[in-house]
Amino acid sequence: MATVPLWRDTEFGLQVCPDLFKTKMIYQWILPPEIRAEQIAKISKKFNIPPVIAKILIQRGIDTPEKVKKFYDLSLNNLYDPFLLPGMDVAVERIIRALREGENILIYGDYDVDGVTSVSILYDGLFYLGGKVSFFIPSRFREGYGVSVEGIKVAKEKGASLIITVDCGITAVDEVEFARELGMDVIVCDHHEPGEAIPQAVAVLNPKLPGNPYPFKELAGCGVAFKLLQALAQKLKIDPNFPNQYLDLVAIGTAADIVQLLDENRIFMYQGLKMINQKPRPGLMALLETSGLLGRPLSVNAIVFVLAPRLNAVGRMSNAKKAVHLLTTRSFQQGRNIARVLEYENRNRKDIDEITFEEALEIIHNEIDLDSKRVLVLAKKNWHAGVIGIVASRIMEKFNRPTILISIQEGIGKGSARSMGNFDIYEGFKKLKHLFINFGGHKFAAGLTIAEENISILDREINMLSEEELDIEQLIPKLKIDAELTFDQLNARFFSALQDMAPFGPGNMRPVFVSYDLKPYGLVSVVGHNHLKAKFKQNSIVLDAIGYNLGHLIDLVNQPHGQINCAYVLEENRWNGKTAIQMRLKDIEVK
Repeated sequence: MATVPLWRDTEFGLQVCPDLFKTKMIYQWILPPEIRAEQIAKISKKFNIPPVIAKILIQRGIDTPEKVKKFYDLSLNNLYDPFLLPGMDVAVERIIRALREGENILIYGDYDVDGVTSVSILYDGLFYLGGKVSFFIPSRFREGYGVSVEGIKVAKEKGASLIITVDCGITAVDEVEFARELGMDVIVCDHHEPGEAIPQAVAVLNPKLPGNPYPFKELAGCGVAFKLLQALAQKLKIDPNFPNQYLDLVAIGTAADIVQLLDENRIFMYQGLKMINQKPRPGLMALLETSGLLGRPLSVNAIVFVLAPRLNAVGRMSNAKKAVHLLTTRSFQQGRNIARVLEYENRNRKDIDEITFEEALEIIHNEIDLDSKRVLVLAKKNWHAGVIGIVASRIMEKFNRPTILISIQEGIGKGSARSMGNFDIYEGFKKLKHLFINFGGHKFAAGLTIAEENISILDREINMLSEEELDIEQLIPKLKIDAELTFDQLNARFFSALQDMAPFGPGNMRPVFVSYDLKPYGLVSVVGHNHLKAKFKQNSIVLDAIGYNLGHLIDLVNQPHGQINCAYVLEENRWNGKTAIQMRLKDIEVK
């Protein structure tokens, strides 16, 4: 496919490629590679799946019968032995000693969803095993991200002799040493990228440690916490199903942390969603009720876009311990009371989010030359530290380039970074570590603390790095097409096979299909907040379609003689007790 010229958003008066909007919205479509027909036929026949589904699996590297079998077999029996994680045996022995001797154990977590689910799993699980256990989640505004000296002091005040960090701690070399000096042992459970030095803890559990033989490296923090409970159950010779009561929390944390939904994470997600949909725990039932999801089948998308923002909101706006209490309560009424607080905090967060987003757009409009910036570095005094990560994601999606948002208070900037393409923002920060007070994260998301006077230097240096590592082609929005479909292929067997590919998420996204030469059928309208609602016909078959935020394309679709090609995903639309298959439009091309 020919390269589409770089485009710019017209609301800022920037350059627009005129031909682009005559034919297509914003994406350059990347069509799938050719696959040998005999390879497709072999997988299709062996597993009784439509050829188009077999082709998608092969394109995604699931290209042998063994890999296909593993992809579809989501049994808990396929989880790996937790003792394959180096340090697990030492960690388990130390925890068992603490349980038997009645030591005070403190679970030290993070304030995001992965953090609060990780804390909830170990806090509740160790309490279940008879432990004297408490937890500490730092305030985003006082202690900040990760393990801190202030947090270690809190653990000492609580009389803890053992600290177990979850979803944090892998870079806390000095803080772990401080805990040791105060007479406390530390076990680090984390999944973030390690730094040059590893904390001298009793044990460090992290699938990303160099040389680690654990078969799957992409566990979320909650996944590591679950593996620790699995190992404890094995060593204590108790019911091996004991840890499985927390699979719902593992699923929520895994989905919210946007890790790869492959291998063990895929099993966690499948089994956890099944638990939530069949019998949610009291706090989750309350959260589903207040968010309007109770009684509806929960999906990964619902976790990411509905539940996670509410669980995140208290950590962003006040204190994340409310989320832990929600996830561990045995009382539905208490859960309902907490869920209502989360709902209020989330509405407040959304208001502040929108104000911050508009202010960030204003900075871009007034101060930034998008033709010369491959990375956006935006800073302002007194931006709310709780929303800058969300806004950084929104800015990155709008302008299709890595974005760093920094809130400045009293000469210190606290920031969140989001990245895309092959630009590893964490590696970039490592090369510029002399500019930061501290930083942490991974390839696509990172946090930082920086002196105000270094922000402009960061802007200059990170953009210089991006010129070496971020090709201009990557700034062109792209849409990867999985397969071409004709409407006559959409039968019950196809939909069943498509649903069996779930759960969908990073590493296993919902397939994007393309159908050519469609005609609008009946009325095309704009509903809600700029959503395109239409029906499309191919030969004699008609499908409903919805295009979120695509209402501005109504005139394009209504052109009387144009050939319409649609890129879309297929999903179920439930309305007034009825379920129908619809196209969720991603892009439209009119020729």
